[in-house]
Amino acid sequence: MFKGRIIEASEAMTVFGLVRLCYPDIRIDAWRHHLAGLGTGKRRRSGCVVVNDRRGYVHAACLYRIAPDPRAGRRLELSYLSKAELPASTAPDTLFDFVHDLARGEGCSTILIEDTSGRVAPERLATWVDIDRALAAHDFRPGSVGFVKMVAAAS
Repeated sequence: MFKGRIIEASEAMTVFGLVRLCYPDIRIDAWRHHLAGLGTGKRRRSGCVVVNDRRGYVHAACLYRIAPDPRAGRRLELSYLSKAELPASTAPDTLFDFVHDLARGEGCSTILIEDTSGRVAPERLATWVDIDRALAAHDFRPGSVGFVKMVAAAS
């Protein structure tokens, strides 16, 4: 029912409604400008992941970037996690599975979900009704700056 994918900057408006719902202080021009700067260069090192249903509606999204990690080589960092609140939705599962595969494909040893609550709104991640279940089901654990997951190397 759901499919994860990386969107191009030209598709910024397809996810803006969901992002604005979760982060009301983000301005449309700032969002467009930020996405336009992601994923440039020879190798895509950052971008926006979305989870769509068959009709094309976005149910979950986040920004990602691949960063050096002095302890473990490379890590995939997620921020501005956004999700529509629909009962029994599997969109978070699709999102977390997609970013896990992305991290493995990029040779990352960890995934870090940045806790943006300090900059945006108090307890932002806690507003997800099922965040504890979704994170635990995908092996994310609380860390010093958010939630962290180890990624096994591709076989």
